[in-house]
Amino acid sequence: MQNQKPKPNQNLKFHLVSDTHYYNLEKLGWSDHLDQTTVNESGAVIDAIFDWLLAHDDTDIVLIPGDLCTGGDRVNSDGLLPKLRRLAAGGKRVFVLTASHDYHGYRFPAEEERRPNMLYRPELYELYKEFGFERAISRYEPDPLSYVAQLAPGYRLLALNTDGDENDRDITGLYEWAEAEIRKAGAAGEMIFAMHHYPVLPPSPIYPLLASDTFGRSELFRERLADAGLRFVFTGHTHMQNIAYMDTPAGNRLYDINTGAAVGYDAPIRGVVIDGESMTITTSSIEGFDWDLQGKSVSQYLKDSFDRMLNSIFEAANSDIGRCLDILSGEFSVDKDSLMKKKLLISLGGKFLYRLTLGGAGRMLFCIRKVPKSVRKTRVKDLIMEIVRNIYKGDEPYSIETDMGAAVYALTGRLETLAKPVLKKVELPFESLRGFVMSLLHDPGLPDNDAVLPLGQ
Repeated sequence: MQNQKPKPNQNLKFHLVSDTHYYNLEKLGWSDHLDQTTVNESGAVIDAIFDWLLAHDDTDIVLIPGDLCTGGDRVNSDGLLPKLRRLAAGGKRVFVLTASHDYHGYRFPAEEERRPNMLYRPELYELYKEFGFERAISRYEPDPLSYVAQLAPGYRLLALNTDGDENDRDITGLYEWAEAEIRKAGAAGEMIFAMHHYPVLPPSPIYPLLASDTFGRSELFRERLADAGLRFVFTGHTHMQNIAYMDTPAGNRLYDINTGAAVGYDAPIRGVVIDGESMTITTSSIEGFDWDLQGKSVSQYLKDSFDRMLNSIFEAANSDIGRCLDILSGEFSVDKDSLMKKKLLISLGGKFLYRLTLGGAGRMLFCIRKVPKSVRKTRVKDLIMEIVRNIYKGDEPYSIETDMGAAVYALTGRLETLAKPVLKKVELPFESLRGFVMSLLHDPGLPDNDAVLPLGQ
């Protein structure tokens, strides 16, 4: 059985931003925390994004799929709520999810252990109820942070919250409820799509290696809900721009539209239009925000901020391996214990890659002629940084037809051949080193930022 395609009698348009990670600079003071996102600038960036949304009055719907704040300190929510209310006062209907960054503890601790400055998960419904929860036409009663809202005649939003310790929650019950709501919408001839903080499909081939735990709850999501009739899910969490899809064994297709952090590189704002035949997705960004940008464009400023975090990893790998492991485990959810086992290898590799150029690698691997002259002076470290940056921004450009893609293809192929005796003894999480690296340089699938997705199979 394939997804049925409801045909609502009107189009739907909405905007979506994710992972606003608001940090209350005024109350908490300057933060020196190194992050993928702009921590101290977050309020100014959010204000500019909300200004942009208010100026675009072609839709009154805004979706925000979780990680509204940058931590469970109560003053972060206290500072974000007036900003959300400004959107609402400007005529926007705002629908949010909360996620793990929005609270300090999953449940209330004993009275003597409770920290009054911290927000606990049971408080989130009351705090954010005006932004979707109280407009729900259905709620998952054991945990009302999951709900269904009627966005317009013929269109429903399924907001699914799966944060916290799954041992504390009846996740099976949540999916049973979600499946019933999907089938109910289909029976009514209405289209229903989901908003879920965590990705249900990997936004990059490298992501499952860094944060495989986030897919534990999504296996059931992917097949069961797709076969019930769910076709699209909008996600966040990874801070990456990506659009991916999968087909279930029953032949039903599910798209995961993953959206990068609003306060990260490149401050993405999704625009979505659904008509009777397709879903058109566009990506925009702000042109400025109230901050000293040092004469840079917004894109360059956010890029430089992102690069500081990446540079710090290489610099630490070159000189302070302990700090390097702290950054990797803190910013990319990599298990620190597994990193410690590879501490020497990471340290040696960091020192080596910090200086190595693609031309130097070509000479070492006896394939310099296959490395185009235009890229020979590129440092491997700088290329790795660009690859990571492109994964986060989406639409990775370096196919094998480009000079950079051709160079990496030649180098990784040669390296794989020379290292074959060693690689045979190591259990790798991919079949081919060359294939894996090339998949990071170029995504031949759907465009990540601007795409047209068919409503039918």
